[in-house]
Amino acid sequence: MNRKWFVVIFVILALDMVVGFLVKKSFINIETQTISENIKDQCVFLNGGSFKGCNNENFSLLEKIIRDSEVIVKGTALSDRIYVKGSILTAFNVIKIYKGGIKNSKIYIFEPSYFNLGKYNNFFAYYGYNLMKPGHKYILFLKKWKYTNFVRYNPYYRGKEIYIFTHNSAIDKFEINKSNITKVINFEDDIIRYGQVKDYEVFVYNKNELTEYYQLKENVLNWISQN
Repeated sequence: MNRKWFVVIFVILALDMVVGFLVKKSFINIETQTISENIKDQCVFLNGGSFKGCNNENFSLLEKIIRDSEVIVKGTALSDRIYVKGSILTAFNVIKIYKGGIKNSKIYIFEPSYFNLGKYNNFFAYYGYNLMKPGHKYILFLKKWKYTNFVRYNPYYRGKEIYIFTHNSAIDKFEINKSNITKVINFEDDIIRYGQVKDYEVFVYNKNELTEYYQLKENVLNWISQN
């Protein structure tokens, strides 16, 4: 074997090591943990922005939300839930599809709000979004999670059909029920614990936002009743 072939073999081995390293780096590392209801309830509640997003967008137009979404489904949230850094991966049983296509009736969705335990012990509500409750039915506006191929060997993601919310805010999830449990919170009164607001459908800053949200929800429910 001449020197040229030694160089070729060395280059191939080096490339293999680099590719292996990059693939490993592309994995999204998660730490699974069990969080008791008592710990959740005691977490300090932090509302990280309006459901309209950082640009204060006008989401009163349902047509925009439908257009932005790749998949729209109705179904039931399941208790199968993985707590990850900056998000929560929740299982969802699909019973009807309004837009797009899915491969399995059971899908997984990254919920944007999360518990930050340890030094801070808080619950961060991203753009007014509250977590889905197991056993409750919802309409969800979703986009496909584009990193599935990069983490397909990770045991927590392998074989799962994973989605994210279209705008990562409260306007991507609407509970199908007759009662609306939400009120405007006065943060100046005292520290708010998650246990005090965990049953709220959405987190808002003022009454105008609350009215706008429920008008949008009414439009969503009317739309699905016609489809």
